[in-house]
Amino acid sequence: MGWIKRLAAVAILATLAGLQACTLTKTVVHNFADLDDHRIFANREVAGPAQVSPLRGLRQEPWFLAGLAVPDETGTEPGKTWKLDDYLAHTRTAAFVVLHEDRVVLERYGRGYDRHSLLNSFSIAKAVMSTLVGIALAEGRIASLDTTVASVCPEFAGKPYGAATVRELLTMTSGVADAPSLLPGRAEVYYGDDLRDLALRAQALHDPAIQAIEATPATQAHPWRYSETDVQVLGFVLERAVGMPVSQYLAARLWQPLGMESKALWALDREGGSEKTFCCLSARARDFARFGQLMRDGGRVNGRQIVPAAWAARSVLPGIEALDRHTHQHLWWAPHGDAVHPGPRGDFYAYGHNGQYLYVNPAARLVIVKFSETNRQDPVPMFRAIADAVMAPQHLAEIDRLDAPLLAAR
Repeated sequence: MGWIKRLAAVAILATLAGLQACTLTKTVVHNFADLDDHRIFANREVAGPAQVSPLRGLRQEPWFLAGLAVPDETGTEPGKTWKLDDYLAHTRTAAFVVLHEDRVVLERYGRGYDRHSLLNSFSIAKAVMSTLVGIALAEGRIASLDTTVASVCPEFAGKPYGAATVRELLTMTSGVADAPSLLPGRAEVYYGDDLRDLALRAQALHDPAIQAIEATPATQAHPWRYSETDVQVLGFVLERAVGMPVSQYLAARLWQPLGMESKALWALDREGGSEKTFCCLSARARDFARFGQLMRDGGRVNGRQIVPAAWAARSVLPGIEALDRHTHQHLWWAPHGDAVHPGPRGDFYAYGHNGQYLYVNPAARLVIVKFSETNRQDPVPMFRAIADAVMAPQHLAEIDRLDAPLLAAR
Protein backbone atom coordinates (compact mmCIF):
# COMPACT_ATOMS: atom_id res chain seq x y z
CA MET A 1 0.00 0.00 0.00
CA GLY A 2 3.00 2.28 0.46
CA TRP A 3 3.41 2.75 -3.29
CA ILE A 4 -0.22 3.90 -3.54
CA LYS A 5 0.38 6.58 -0.91
CA ARG A 6 3.55 7.70 -2.70
CA LEU A 7 1.69 7.84 -6.01
CA ALA A 8 -1.09 9.90 -4.40
CA ALA A 9 1.50 12.30 -2.95
CA VAL A 10 3.12 12.70 -6.36
CA ALA A 11 -0.29 13.40 -7.92
CA ILE A 12 -1.05 16.06 -5.32
CA LEU A 13 2.32 17.75 -5.78
CA ALA A 14 1.88 17.70 -9.55
CA THR A 15 -1.53 19.33 -9.21
CA LEU A 16 -0.15 21.97 -6.88
CA ALA A 17 2.67 22.62 -9.32
CA GLY A 18 0.04 23.23 -11.98
CA LEU A 19 -1.44 26.09 -9.97
CA GLN A 20 -0.29 29.55 -10.93
CA ALA A 21 2.81 30.12 -8.81
CA CYS A 22 1.66 33.60 -7.80
CA THR A 23 -1.70 32.25 -6.61
CA LEU A 24 -0.11 29.62 -4.41
CA THR A 25 2.47 32.04 -3.03
CA LYS A 26 -0.12 34.67 -2.11
CA THR A 27 -2.31 32.04 -0.45
CA VAL A 28 0.54 30.73 1.69
CA VAL A 29 2.10 34.11 2.53
CA HIS A 30 -1.04 36.15 3.21
CA ASN A 31 -3.39 33.36 4.29
CA PHE A 32 -6.19 35.66 5.55
CA ALA A 33 -7.91 38.38 3.53
CA ASP A 34 -7.58 41.87 5.04
CA LEU A 35 -9.15 45.31 4.77
CA ASP A 36 -5.97 46.75 3.28
CA ASP A 37 -5.33 44.03 0.69
CA HIS A 38 -5.04 46.64 -2.04
CA ARG A 39 -1.42 46.74 -0.88
CA ILE A 40 -0.76 43.18 -2.04
CA PHE A 41 -2.64 43.26 -5.37
CA ALA A 42 -2.12 45.07 -8.62
CA ASN A 43 -4.88 47.68 -8.91
CA ARG A 44 -6.60 49.84 -11.48
CA GLU A 45 -7.49 53.37 -10.38
CA VAL A 46 -11.06 54.61 -10.32
CA ALA A 47 -10.59 58.30 -11.03
CA GLY A 48 -12.27 60.78 -8.73
CA PRO A 49 -14.23 63.86 -9.78
CA ALA A 50 -12.98 67.37 -10.43
CA GLN A 51 -15.26 68.61 -7.65
CA VAL A 52 -16.19 66.75 -4.48
CA SER A 53 -19.80 66.63 -3.33
CA PRO A 54 -19.51 67.62 0.35
CA LEU A 55 -21.25 65.79 3.17
CA ARG A 56 -22.44 67.98 5.98
CA GLY A 57 -21.43 67.41 9.58
CA LEU A 58 -22.95 68.30 12.93
CA ARG A 59 -21.25 70.51 15.48
CA GLN A 60 -21.39 67.63 17.96
CA GLU A 61 -22.68 64.07 18.12
CA PRO A 62 -26.36 63.67 18.97
CA TRP A 63 -26.63 62.58 22.58
CA PHE A 64 -29.07 59.80 21.80
CA LEU A 65 -26.63 58.07 19.44
CA ALA A 66 -23.48 58.44 21.51
CA GLY A 67 -25.10 56.52 24.39
CA LEU A 68 -27.37 54.22 22.38
CA ALA A 69 -27.86 50.65 23.65
CA VAL A 70 -27.90 48.19 20.74
CA PRO A 71 -28.81 44.48 20.59
CA ASP A 72 -26.22 41.74 20.95
CA GLU A 73 -25.09 40.78 17.46
CA THR A 74 -24.83 37.02 18.04
CA GLY A 75 -28.39 36.52 19.28
CA THR A 76 -27.08 33.99 21.82
CA GLU A 77 -28.09 36.09 24.82
CA PRO A 78 -31.67 37.37 24.33
CA GLY A 79 -32.18 40.78 25.82
CA LYS A 80 -28.47 41.57 26.09
CA THR A 81 -27.46 45.00 24.83
CA TRP A 82 -24.19 46.79 24.22
CA LYS A 83 -23.27 50.42 24.34
CA LEU A 84 -22.66 51.35 20.73
CA ASP A 85 -18.95 52.11 21.15
CA ASP A 86 -18.44 48.84 23.04
CA TYR A 87 -20.23 46.99 20.26
CA LEU A 88 -17.95 48.55 17.63
CA ALA A 89 -14.84 47.62 19.62
CA HIS A 90 -16.11 44.08 20.22
CA THR A 91 -16.66 43.53 16.50
CA ARG A 92 -13.20 44.92 15.61
CA THR A 93 -14.60 47.85 13.66
CA ALA A 94 -12.22 49.87 11.51
CA ALA A 95 -14.75 52.39 10.15
CA PHE A 96 -18.32 53.30 11.04
CA VAL A 97 -20.30 56.09 9.37
CA VAL A 98 -23.96 56.97 9.93
CA LEU A 99 -25.41 59.24 7.24
CA HIS A 100 -28.86 60.82 7.63
CA GLU A 101 -30.01 62.73 4.55
CA ASP A 102 -26.67 64.26 3.54
CA ARG A 103 -25.44 64.72 7.12
CA VAL A 104 -22.82 62.60 8.86
CA VAL A 105 -24.37 62.22 12.28
CA LEU A 106 -21.89 59.71 13.70
CA GLU A 107 -18.42 58.64 12.61
CA ARG A 108 -15.90 56.30 14.21
CA TYR A 109 -12.55 54.88 13.14
CA GLY A 110 -10.30 52.42 14.91
CA ARG A 111 -7.50 49.86 14.64
CA GLY A 112 -5.21 52.35 12.89
CA TYR A 113 -7.68 53.30 10.14
CA ASP A 114 -9.01 56.82 9.60
CA ARG A 115 -11.26 58.87 7.34
CA HIS A 116 -8.68 58.78 4.53
CA SER A 117 -8.09 55.00 4.58
CA LEU A 118 -8.96 52.97 1.50
CA LEU A 119 -10.90 49.94 2.74
CA ASN A 120 -11.43 46.66 0.91
CA SER A 121 -15.10 46.25 0.03
CA PHE A 122 -14.91 42.49 -0.33
CA SER A 123 -18.37 41.44 -1.63
CA ILE A 124 -19.92 44.91 -1.32
CA ALA A 125 -18.39 45.23 -4.79
CA LYS A 126 -21.08 42.83 -6.04
CA ALA A 127 -23.73 45.49 -5.36
CA VAL A 128 -21.60 48.01 -7.28
CA MET A 129 -21.38 45.54 -10.17
CA SER A 130 -25.15 45.05 -10.19
CA THR A 131 -25.62 48.81 -10.37
CA LEU A 132 -23.20 49.16 -13.27
CA VAL A 133 -24.93 46.37 -15.17
CA GLY A 134 -28.28 48.09 -14.65
CA ILE A 135 -26.83 51.26 -16.16
CA ALA A 136 -25.32 49.35 -19.09
CA LEU A 137 -28.69 47.71 -19.78
CA ALA A 138 -30.42 51.11 -19.77
CA GLU A 139 -27.80 52.45 -22.18
CA GLY A 140 -28.33 49.50 -24.53
CA ARG A 141 -24.71 48.40 -24.20
CA ILE A 142 -26.00 45.07 -22.90
CA ALA A 143 -28.94 44.11 -25.09
CA SER A 144 -31.09 42.42 -22.43
CA LEU A 145 -31.08 40.31 -19.31
CA ASP A 146 -31.29 37.27 -21.58
CA THR A 147 -28.01 38.08 -23.31
CA THR A 148 -25.71 35.07 -23.03
CA VAL A 149 -22.09 35.18 -21.97
CA ALA A 150 -20.86 33.64 -25.23
CA SER A 151 -22.71 36.20 -27.36
CA VAL A 152 -20.57 38.92 -25.77
CA CYS A 153 -17.44 36.93 -24.91
CA PRO A 154 -17.02 34.31 -27.69
CA GLU A 155 -14.15 32.60 -25.87
CA PHE A 156 -16.82 31.08 -23.57
CA ALA A 157 -18.66 29.37 -26.45
CA GLY A 158 -19.01 25.66 -25.70
CA LYS A 159 -18.01 26.20 -22.07
CA PRO A 160 -20.46 25.86 -19.16
CA TYR A 161 -20.61 29.63 -18.68
CA GLY A 162 -21.21 30.26 -22.39
CA ALA A 163 -24.95 29.59 -22.22
CA ALA A 164 -25.47 31.45 -18.93
CA THR A 165 -27.46 34.67 -19.24
CA VAL A 166 -26.90 38.04 -17.59
CA ARG A 167 -30.08 37.36 -15.61
CA GLU A 168 -28.63 34.11 -14.28
CA LEU A 169 -25.33 35.71 -13.35
CA LEU A 170 -27.12 38.51 -11.46
CA THR A 171 -29.26 36.00 -9.57
CA MET A 172 -26.45 33.48 -9.06
CA THR A 173 -28.44 30.75 -10.81
CA SER A 174 -26.00 29.96 -13.60
CA GLY A 175 -25.81 26.28 -12.69
CA VAL A 176 -22.02 26.46 -12.97
CA ALA A 177 -19.60 25.44 -10.23
CA ASP A 178 -16.14 26.82 -9.56
CA ALA A 179 -13.21 25.07 -11.20
CA PRO A 180 -11.89 22.32 -8.88
CA SER A 181 -9.06 23.49 -6.64
CA LEU A 182 -6.89 22.06 -3.88
CA LEU A 183 -6.62 25.46 -2.24
CA PRO A 184 -8.89 26.10 0.76
CA GLY A 185 -12.21 27.91 0.46
CA ARG A 186 -12.29 30.55 -2.26
CA ALA A 187 -8.53 31.14 -2.14
CA GLU A 188 -7.92 30.44 -5.83
CA VAL A 189 -10.60 32.95 -6.82
CA TYR A 190 -9.39 35.60 -4.36
CA TYR A 191 -5.66 35.22 -4.99
CA GLY A 192 -5.89 33.88 -8.55
CA ASP A 193 -3.78 35.58 -11.21
CA ASP A 194 -5.84 34.47 -14.24
CA LEU A 195 -9.52 34.67 -13.42
CA ARG A 196 -10.62 34.33 -17.04
CA ASP A 197 -8.87 30.97 -17.27
CA LEU A 198 -10.46 29.95 -13.97
CA ALA A 199 -13.92 30.78 -15.35
CA LEU A 200 -13.21 28.94 -18.58
CA ARG A 201 -12.30 25.84 -16.56
CA ALA A 202 -15.49 25.96 -14.48
CA GLN A 203 -17.77 22.94 -14.68
CA ALA A 204 -21.54 22.53 -14.76
CA LEU A 205 -23.18 21.58 -11.49
CA HIS A 206 -24.71 18.50 -13.14
CA ASP A 207 -21.21 17.23 -14.05
CA PRO A 208 -20.72 13.98 -12.04
CA ALA A 209 -17.24 15.09 -10.98
CA ILE A 210 -18.72 18.25 -9.47
CA GLN A 211 -21.77 16.68 -7.86
CA ALA A 212 -19.55 14.80 -5.44
CA ILE A 213 -18.20 18.15 -4.24
CA GLU A 214 -21.25 20.38 -4.53
CA ALA A 215 -24.13 18.02 -3.67
CA THR A 216 -25.19 19.59 -0.39
CA PRO A 217 -28.81 19.94 0.70
CA ALA A 218 -28.68 23.65 -0.23
CA THR A 219 -27.58 23.04 -3.83
CA GLN A 220 -29.91 20.09 -4.29
CA ALA A 221 -33.00 21.93 -3.07
CA HIS A 222 -32.43 25.32 -4.63
CA PRO A 223 -31.15 26.55 -8.01
CA TRP A 224 -29.49 29.46 -6.22
CA ARG A 225 -25.83 29.03 -5.27
CA TYR A 226 -23.71 31.83 -3.86
CA SER A 227 -20.99 32.25 -6.46
CA GLU A 228 -17.97 34.51 -6.73
CA THR A 229 -17.33 33.30 -10.28
CA ASP A 230 -20.82 34.21 -11.52
CA VAL A 231 -20.06 37.85 -10.68
CA GLN A 232 -16.55 37.63 -12.10
CA VAL A 233 -17.96 36.42 -15.42
CA LEU A 234 -20.52 39.24 -15.21
CA GLY A 235 -17.52 41.57 -15.04
CA PHE A 236 -16.06 40.05 -18.22
CA VAL A 237 -19.39 40.61 -19.98
CA LEU A 238 -19.66 44.20 -18.75
CA GLU A 239 -16.11 45.08 -19.79
CA ARG A 240 -16.59 43.68 -23.29
CA ALA A 241 -20.04 45.27 -23.67
CA VAL A 242 -19.00 48.79 -22.68
CA GLY A 243 -15.61 48.66 -24.42
CA MET A 244 -13.56 49.82 -21.44
CA PRO A 245 -12.21 48.45 -18.17
CA VAL A 246 -14.83 48.12 -15.46
CA SER A 247 -12.92 50.63 -13.29
CA GLN A 248 -13.15 53.25 -16.01
CA TYR A 249 -16.88 52.64 -16.45
CA LEU A 250 -17.35 52.93 -12.67
CA ALA A 251 -15.51 56.25 -12.66
CA ALA A 252 -17.60 57.69 -15.50
CA ARG A 253 -21.02 56.41 -14.40
CA LEU A 254 -20.85 56.55 -10.60
CA TRP A 255 -17.65 57.80 -8.99
CA GLN A 256 -17.52 61.16 -10.75
CA PRO A 257 -21.29 61.94 -10.87
CA LEU A 258 -21.52 61.18 -7.14
CA GLY A 259 -18.67 63.57 -6.33
CA MET A 260 -16.66 61.03 -4.38
CA GLU A 261 -13.99 62.60 -2.21
CA SER A 262 -11.18 60.26 -3.26
CA LYS A 263 -10.08 57.98 -6.03
CA ALA A 264 -10.70 54.27 -5.47
CA LEU A 265 -8.65 51.22 -6.38
CA TRP A 266 -10.08 48.04 -7.90
CA ALA A 267 -7.81 45.00 -7.41
CA LEU A 268 -6.72 43.07 -10.51
CA ASP A 269 -5.87 39.41 -10.89
CA ARG A 270 -2.43 40.47 -12.16
CA GLU A 271 -0.66 43.57 -13.45
CA GLY A 272 -2.66 44.89 -16.41
CA GLY A 273 -5.23 42.11 -15.95
CA SER A 274 -8.91 41.95 -15.04
CA GLU A 275 -10.71 43.55 -12.11
CA LYS A 276 -11.77 41.13 -9.40
CA THR A 277 -15.36 42.18 -9.93
CA PHE A 278 -16.72 39.86 -7.23
CA CYS A 279 -14.83 41.85 -4.60
CA CYS A 280 -11.91 44.08 -3.77
CA LEU A 281 -12.95 47.68 -4.52
CA SER A 282 -10.99 49.79 -2.04
CA ALA A 283 -12.40 53.21 -1.16
CA ARG A 284 -13.03 55.55 1.74
CA ALA A 285 -15.89 54.77 4.12
CA ARG A 286 -17.58 58.08 3.30
CA ASP A 287 -17.53 57.25 -0.41
CA PHE A 288 -19.23 53.93 0.23
CA ALA A 289 -21.82 55.98 2.15
CA ARG A 290 -22.32 58.19 -0.92
CA PHE A 291 -23.00 55.08 -3.00
CA GLY A 292 -25.55 53.97 -0.41
CA GLN A 293 -27.09 57.44 -0.53
CA LEU A 294 -27.60 57.05 -4.28
CA MET A 295 -29.48 53.79 -3.77
CA ARG A 296 -31.49 55.26 -0.89
CA ASP A 297 -32.56 58.10 -3.18
CA GLY A 298 -33.80 55.79 -5.92
CA GLY A 299 -30.80 56.18 -8.23
CA ARG A 300 -30.99 59.98 -8.38
CA VAL A 301 -28.27 62.50 -7.56
CA ASN A 302 -28.55 66.27 -7.91
CA GLY A 303 -31.86 65.89 -9.73
CA ARG A 304 -30.40 63.47 -12.29
CA GLN A 305 -31.44 59.82 -12.66
CA ILE A 306 -28.14 58.00 -13.10
CA VAL A 307 -29.42 54.53 -12.18
CA PRO A 308 -32.79 53.39 -13.59
CA ALA A 309 -35.40 53.83 -10.85
CA ALA A 310 -36.69 50.26 -11.06
CA TRP A 311 -33.14 48.93 -10.89
CA ALA A 312 -32.31 51.09 -7.87
CA ALA A 313 -35.48 49.78 -6.23
CA ARG A 314 -34.24 46.21 -6.87
CA SER A 315 -37.57 45.37 -8.47
CA VAL A 316 -36.48 44.09 -11.89
CA LEU A 317 -35.25 40.67 -10.78
CA PRO A 318 -36.93 38.30 -8.33
CA GLY A 319 -35.47 37.82 -4.90
CA ILE A 320 -34.29 34.44 -3.65
CA GLU A 321 -34.53 33.62 0.04
CA ALA A 322 -31.33 32.08 1.40
CA LEU A 323 -31.11 29.62 4.27
CA ASP A 324 -30.82 32.45 6.83
CA ARG A 325 -34.12 33.87 5.48
CA HIS A 326 -32.42 36.98 4.14
CA THR A 327 -33.39 37.63 0.53
CA HIS A 328 -30.73 37.89 -2.17
CA GLN A 329 -31.83 40.29 -4.91
CA HIS A 330 -29.84 42.31 -7.47
CA LEU A 331 -26.68 41.20 -5.59
CA TRP A 332 -27.97 43.00 -2.49
CA TRP A 333 -29.49 41.43 0.63
CA ALA A 334 -32.83 42.25 2.27
CA PRO A 335 -33.21 41.13 5.90
CA HIS A 336 -36.35 39.46 7.21
CA GLY A 337 -38.62 41.09 9.78
CA ASP A 338 -38.35 40.84 13.53
CA ALA A 339 -40.67 40.35 16.49
CA VAL A 340 -41.73 44.01 16.50
CA HIS A 341 -41.93 44.36 12.70
CA PRO A 342 -42.58 40.86 11.30
CA GLY A 343 -42.97 42.01 7.71
CA PRO A 344 -40.38 43.53 5.34
CA ARG A 345 -39.16 46.96 6.39
CA GLY A 346 -37.76 48.06 3.05
CA ASP A 347 -34.18 48.15 4.29
CA PHE A 348 -31.39 46.33 2.48
CA TYR A 349 -27.65 45.91 2.63
CA ALA A 350 -24.51 44.75 0.86
CA TYR A 351 -22.25 42.42 2.80
CA GLY A 352 -18.55 41.64 2.58
CA HIS A 353 -16.26 38.95 3.95
CA ASN A 354 -16.38 38.74 7.75
CA GLY A 355 -17.91 42.07 8.57
CA GLN A 356 -18.17 44.76 5.89
CA TYR A 357 -21.65 46.25 5.56
CA LEU A 358 -23.35 48.97 3.55
CA TYR A 359 -26.84 49.32 5.05
CA VAL A 360 -29.58 51.39 3.42
CA ASN A 361 -32.88 52.32 5.06
CA PRO A 362 -34.96 54.55 2.75
CA ALA A 363 -37.79 55.02 5.27
CA ALA A 364 -35.38 56.42 7.85
CA ARG A 365 -33.38 58.31 5.17
CA LEU A 366 -30.38 56.53 6.61
CA VAL A 367 -27.18 54.91 5.32
CA ILE A 368 -24.72 53.10 7.59
CA VAL A 369 -21.24 51.91 6.64
CA LYS A 370 -19.55 49.40 8.93
CA PHE A 371 -16.17 47.92 8.06
CA SER A 372 -14.96 45.37 10.58
CA GLU A 373 -13.28 41.98 10.79
CA THR A 374 -15.00 39.37 12.89
CA ASN A 375 -16.28 35.88 12.23
CA ARG A 376 -19.71 36.08 13.73
CA GLN A 377 -22.08 38.99 13.72
CA ASP A 378 -25.48 40.08 12.55
CA PRO A 379 -25.51 43.85 12.85
CA VAL A 380 -28.92 44.32 11.22
CA PRO A 381 -30.66 44.62 14.64
CA MET A 382 -28.08 47.27 15.56
CA PHE A 383 -28.64 49.10 12.26
CA ARG A 384 -32.39 49.04 12.84
CA ALA A 385 -31.99 50.27 16.41
CA ILE A 386 -30.09 53.28 15.07
CA ALA A 387 -32.73 53.84 12.37
CA ASP A 388 -35.56 53.68 14.92
CA ALA A 389 -33.72 56.12 17.18
CA VAL A 390 -33.10 58.60 14.37
CA MET A 391 -36.74 58.48 13.22
CA ALA A 392 -38.10 59.53 16.62
CA PRO A 393 -39.47 63.10 16.19
CA GLN A 394 -37.55 64.51 19.15
CA HIS A 395 -34.33 63.03 17.79
CA LEU A 396 -34.88 64.43 14.30
CA ALA A 397 -35.37 67.80 15.96
CA GLU A 398 -32.08 67.35 17.83
CA ILE A 399 -30.24 66.57 14.59
CA ASP A 400 -31.73 69.69 12.97
CA ARG A 401 -30.71 71.77 15.99
CA LEU A 402 -27.11 70.54 15.80
CA ASP A 403 -27.08 71.20 12.06
CA ALA A 404 -28.56 74.71 12.29
CA PRO A 405 -25.35 76.67 13.02
CA LEU A 406 -23.66 75.04 10.03
CA LEU A 407 -26.65 75.88 7.83
CA ALA A 408 -26.61 79.48 9.00
CA ALA A 409 -22.88 79.77 8.26
CA ARG A 410 -23.27 78.80 4.60
